[in-house]
Amino acid sequence: GGGRWSGGRRRRQVMTLYHTTSPEVAELILASEFKPGRGGWCGGAIYFIDTPTLPKTKYSIHTLDGAVIEAKVDMGRMAEMDRHCDASFGHGLPSARRHGYDSIRFDPGDGDEFVIHSARRVLSVRRYK
Repeated sequence: GGGRWSGGRRRRQVMTLYHTTSPEVAELILASEFKPGRGGWCGGAIYFIDTPTLPKTKYSIHTLDGAVIEAKVDMGRMAEMDRHCDASFGHGLPSARRHGYDSIRFDPGDGDEFVIHSARRVLSVRRYK
């Protein structure tokens, strides 16, 4: 999926990303939409990775598994942030959004994570596993 210009300023940048969760939550997501979580390095948001297999290093005490959602996500203007979700303009998703970014890519040390604030950026979802 290539990027194209729309409205003269925002490039569409669609990525195929994955979100690991429980089978029960996966069905809720498919029936409605993703809901932002409360925690995470970048703050309350929706987190994805670019591979269907969630590395064990990314598990926390709150991680649910047993299902994987594949999503097509329009990342818009993506901020590149460091392992703690910091950049020269500040910390986390709220700061990135204040500076005109739609999404974040950061690597906490065990592989890239992709972060959006709203399910409005999700173009489609399907059950991968």
